[in-house]
Amino acid sequence: MGVSLRQQTRVGGSVVQHGDARRPSTYRAVLGDETVALLHADPPYCLLERRNKKGQLRDPKGAKLDHPAVRRFASVAEYRTFTERWLLPALDRVAPGGHAVIWTNLLGREPIAAVATGAGFHPHGTFLWAKLGKGGNSGEKLARLYEVALIFGRAPLAPLAPEAESPPRHFISGYDVEGEADTWDSHPNHKPHSLLAPLLRHYTRPGERVLEPFSGSGSTLAAAVTLGRHCSAIELRQHWAELSGRRLAHVAAQVGAADPAPTG
Repeated sequence: MGVSLRQQTRVGGSVVQHGDARRPSTYRAVLGDETVALLHADPPYCLLERRNKKGQLRDPKGAKLDHPAVRRFASVAEYRTFTERWLLPALDRVAPGGHAVIWTNLLGREPIAAVATGAGFHPHGTFLWAKLGKGGNSGEKLARLYEVALIFGRAPLAPLAPEAESPPRHFISGYDVEGEADTWDSHPNHKPHSLLAPLLRHYTRPGERVLEPFSGSGSTLAAAVTLGRHCSAIELRQHWAELSGRRLAHVAAQVGAADPAPTG
């Protein structure tokens, strides 16, 4: 199953590993015995295979959701099995008092919630990303719900004290607020820094560690390093693992971190 641990890039306290998030050995490679303050995961969504009336797979026809980086599943049951295989070892690395933020679509919500609560985590609400559409009447723009992140905690959600800061619950923007997507090969699940920053600021502190089992083009990694956090990232596909490594080196140079140290 998956790939061997073939490539790793470390910069300062952060690391990108080419490996399979379903393997405990991959977590050992990026974390050793360490735990993390936050599991922030942007896994493949529960997108089902597109078939015609005869049951045959349909042609991709260049659609965004049929990008080579997008995985499809034969059924929700298959997606649940996939979720169990990566989410259980990832949750096991969340420290006492830590949190998990997991992005998903409609069909993926129940399987992810079932695995997380079955592992002893408690629901802490959701974070919604609404995407601005084209202008309508009188120049206004309509926002539609684009994606949702499920939030879980090791401990039950406690009532907020009067002076406490409310957790972030939504963000409204375009797909690529900072114009970074094209620079990093336009991954179909790219997320802008301004979307991720409120979550990282609320659920972690500078110097703490974030775990991202599906690095993609390195959006979480870049946001964490920019905000003074450490990040341990995993990516299955070699192209995106290499790109995440280059992005880590780029962001680290911007914030004054150490030079990257690739290993075979």
